Amino acid sequence: MRSIMTKILESSLSFRTRIWLRTASVLLAASSTAGCVASKQYDEARSVAVSEQQAHARTRERLEASMKRIATLEAELALREQAMNKDANEAEESKLASTVALKEKDAAFQLVEQLRSELARTGDHLVLFAKEKRDLQQTLLVAEERMRNIESAGRNLDELVAAARDLSLALGGELDQHVVELGARDGQVVLGMVPERIFAANGDALATEAGPMLAAIGKVSQAHPSLRVVVREPAGTQLSATRTPRLGDALRQNGVANERLTLPSAPAQEPAPALVADGAAAGAEGSQEDGKAGRGVDGGNGENPAGKVAPGPVGAPAGETGRYEIAFAAP
Repeated sequence: MRSIMTKILESSLSFRTRIWLRTASVLLAASSTAGCVASKQYDEARSVAVSEQQAHARTRERLEASMKRIATLEAELALREQAMNKDANEAEESKLASTVALKEKDAAFQLVEQLRSELARTGDHLVLFAKEKRDLQQTLLVAEERMRNIESAGRNLDELVAAARDLSLALGGELDQHVVELGARDGQVVLGMVPERIFAANGDALATEAGPMLAAIGKVSQAHPSLRVVVREPAGTQLSATRTPRLGDALRQNGVANERLTLPSAPAQEPAPALVADGAAAGAEGSQEDGKAGRGVDGGNGENPAGKVAPGPVGAPAGETGRYEIAFAAP
């Protein structure tokens, strides 16, 4: 564009030069031909030259203005090209940044999904561990309870064995005569005897020969204060309403504490017997030197050397044997 305007300016200058040369040649020709030029023609030629000069001056001004406009437009065009190049670079950078951001977003999404999966798996593991912990705690509680029961049963067993030993020593003569039977049932050391061994016949008065036995029971009860004394009467006894209270009073007078005495008239006060193996109490019988406790009357011949009715087996309930039973039981 600049070269075109330069050519236009050069052509304008050459045209102006040619006008001046033509006017000068006309004037020279006129002067050479006529020797002088009429003033009218001179004025006309001069007027034409001035007009032409003015026209060329205006043309030059317009040309310069156009050149300035062209320069301004070229500058604006250059600025726009620079802006376009800058925008293109920025667009490329923005496109690259968008691509990088998308890749980072995809990577972050994958990481989040992986962490979510790990978190879910960790939650499942925690739930499983919590369940196992509860199961272990429950098992531990059961084991501790069982251990406490075993320890309590062990302590009760030692106490019951000692009570059986003391009873066998205190009632050795009566056990030899089989008027009193010592045995074990339901974790209790049981003394069994027929009603005639404690009470007078057809009455509620205590028999004279019952005194040493009741004294021995009271002595053993005092020696083992942790054991209860439980009295059981035979079923269907018509005098039980008067005999049982009298027997209870006699046991209290011989040293059995009232809070550890349980009579048939108040069955609700009798706690459940301790879980002591029958064989352990029976082992107390086996510890006796003569092995007489817990056996039948006179080796099974049905005779009673004391002239009394032989007691039935201690392992049977009191109501089925027709006997009174005094048992030592764990609390």
